Amino acid sequence: MHPDKIELCIVAVDWEVPSRKELRKGQTTSYLIGCKPGDAVACAVKPSSIVLPKDPTTPILMAGMGTGLAPWRALTQHRIAQKKAGMKVGPCVIYYGARKAATEWLYREELEGYEKEGVLTMRTAFSRDQARKIYVQNRIAEDYQNVYRMMMEEKGAFFVCGSSRNVPEDIYTAMKEVMMKGGKMDEPHAEAALSSLKMDGRYTVEAWS
Repeated sequence: MHPDKIELCIVAVDWEVPSRKELRKGQTTSYLIGCKPGDAVACAVKPSSIVLPKDPTTPILMAGMGTGLAPWRALTQHRIAQKKAGMKVGPCVIYYGARKAATEWLYREELEGYEKEGVLTMRTAFSRDQARKIYVQNRIAEDYQNVYRMMMEEKGAFFVCGSSRNVPEDIYTAMKEVMMKGGKMDEPHAEAALSSLKMDGRYTVEAWS
């Protein structure tokens, strides 16, 4: 969709040290904020662990928090480009989590446009927009029937992108619940099913610390 440029989704890193009342900033994001249009930036493009299914009709389910939405935007754009080229494409589902929709719903208009084209389904979880906090893993668990069908019956692929702190484990727990409820499995069989998906390259996690 954009073969001649690289697009980045970055959140400026800054924090305050309470004991010293000192504001500190992330080195890389501070540097990029200070760049002006036309400045040259040294960078390297590294291979991703994320590989799309060869069959464009394969369902893809994606879970991302904050800037973890960026790769799923790219995968959806790829499917949109395939559709415009006359190819039949399978469903894309994005589970996106952030704190507040008003300030952190990244690429909202673009993604809603893809929904109107019938390629994408967005499932959002904005944790601070209601009294009871809702997270991506809650949405996945709510959708256990659809998630199970797309993953196990339609041989879909599942991708996760976010912080390595709790995100992979929380999503794994939700996916285990999907297997147990959707496939009527006990816990050991649900864990075995998820292990099999990972070995087949159909459950991929890309996390950062």
